[in-house]
Amino acid sequence: MRRLLDGLLRLIGAVTLAGLVLALGLIIGAGHWMRVNDAPKQADYIIPLAGKTSRLIKAAELYHQGFAPVILMSNARELPPSRLDELRLEIGFPNYETHEYHARLAALLGVGDAMGGSFGNGHISTVEEAEALKAHLAGSTPRLLLVTSPTHTRRAKMVFESTLPECEITVVATDEDGFDNTWWRDQRMAQFLVMEFAKTAHYLLGGVFRSTDGSPTAADSGKRN
Repeated sequence: MRRLLDGLLRLIGAVTLAGLVLALGLIIGAGHWMRVNDAPKQADYIIPLAGKTSRLIKAAELYHQGFAPVILMSNARELPPSRLDELRLEIGFPNYETHEYHARLAALLGVGDAMGGSFGNGHISTVEEAEALKAHLAGSTPRLLLVTSPTHTRRAKMVFESTLPECEITVVATDEDGFDNTWWRDQRMAQFLVMEFAKTAHYLLGGVFRSTDGSPTAADSGKRN
């Protein structure tokens, strides 16, 4: 009986140790796996995915470098203003609609003439965004140069390649919000990546957030992708 118990304890210890080694390997390798930054290629459209403004700034840089003649914008869901947004308006912050804001920023970046319209109508997730682009393209198969934040690149590439398999898709990361293989040492990057790990796992398990699931609230402000 004692031998059996000793053997069982050794087995549990070995499994625990193996699990810790595997977990450590996953943590160390996750930073490398999550990062996608393809070399820019000639494309028909540059598409800054919905979310951070830095994506449009990077798209403008790629346009000026001659990688594509058209920038196509993504119409994500407009979230209701938060209490902070309302206070900002009261102290004089400008209140631009998203379309006007993008137009003004594009003009400032020197790409006003490159803006080739937009696609989608209130999508809230990367899957819905890819589906909206597919509907907009209506069967055509252009070369696409997607721009997104570094933490989002892996999932964006998986989703768009799955949804638009006939298109040549290149994913370029913005210069902001980069991370390295020791991402857990940076509090901000650790928070972003842990959230992205959860979103990626949710997608790989078949989960999709859809705009028909419920109405947005001010507390949701900034929660896209």
